[in-house]
Amino acid sequence: MDLSSIPRDLNTNDLHLRPIRLSDAEGMFAMLSDKESMKYWCAPPIAEVGDALEVLRKDVESDARGNSLCWAVTLKGEDELIGKCILFQFSHENHRAEIGYILNRNYWRRGYMLQALEAVIDFAFGTLKLHRLEADVDPENAGSLGILEKLGFEREGLFRDRWLSYGEWVDSVMLGLVKPG
Repeated sequence: MDLSSIPRDLNTNDLHLRPIRLSDAEGMFAMLSDKESMKYWCAPPIAEVGDALEVLRKDVESDARGNSLCWAVTLKGEDELIGKCILFQFSHENHRAEIGYILNRNYWRRGYMLQALEAVIDFAFGTLKLHRLEADVDPENAGSLGILEKLGFEREGLFRDRWLSYGEWVDSVMLGLVKPG
């Protein structure tokens, strides 16, 4: 399946998800430079807008190669990036992908990421005809675990010392969601 040619603008009650682009650098910088937002990202906060532009360049190139589908999360009627959702690590022969996301801390606890993930999951199971989605979450990230479990993801395993984050080894909870029906 050629992922790069699939129309993928998504809408929820409050959000518009569109393909990420290089002009999202300011919004990406606001998110990725925030220490609290990056706490469970396994990478230190970025220091310059140029670093955000490099992240975006990699996302855009990965999307163009068909290795991922990356969305900018924006409020309806606005175009500023407030979050990012991504499908990646595709296994086309097994109809599976991994899902990832991050949201600017100024928009936490408003239900936005839940809406965004519902739209991406519907797209993954409907448009892409995937059978399974997986998520890799730090066990300390109660907010992310709560959202995923609300969406039907189930904890399937614990990988000990999976990531080196801020100089310390951290575990990872693996969650899975199988297409309903």
